[in-house]
Amino acid sequence: MLGTRERAPRHIDEIARCTGVPRPYLAKIIGRLSRAGLVATKRGYRGGVSLQCDPQDIPLLQVVEAVEGPEWLSKCLLGMEACDVLKHCPTRKFWARFRREVTNELRRTTMASVLSLGRSVGKRCLPVSVKTSNK
Repeated sequence: MLGTRERAPRHIDEIARCTGVPRPYLAKIIGRLSRAGLVATKRGYRGGVSLQCDPQDIPLLQVVEAVEGPEWLSKCLLGMEACDVLKHCPTRKFWARFRREVTNELRRTTMASVLSLGRSVGKRCLPVSVKTSNK
C-alpha cells in the first residue's frame, strides 16, 4: 500500500533529473501511461501525475505495452511477415520460446519490485509518483 507521501504528485522535471531521461521524452511516456490508465494527470498548482493504483498491482508487462504498444516484441526475429508459415526457419522455435519467457517474466514482475530495488540500492531520488509542471 502506498503512503500519503508516496502518493503526492511530483514534478516531471524532478523525475527527468533523477532518471536522466530527457523531459520531452518523459512527457510522451507519461502521456502513454495516462492513456492506458496507469497514471492520473492533473494540471495546476496541486496538479501532477500519480499512479492510479498500488505498484504491487501493476505488472511491468502492462507498462511496456502502454509505452511500446501491444506488438512491442515482433513475432518474427528476422522481421519476416510470413514467419508463422515458415515452419523450417532456424530461429522460429527459439524466438517463440524467448517471447513467451520474456512476456511471462514481465507479467510476474511488478512496479513494486522495481521500486523496492531502487530503494535497496539507494536510489531514493525517483518517487513513486510524478508531477507535471505548467510549462
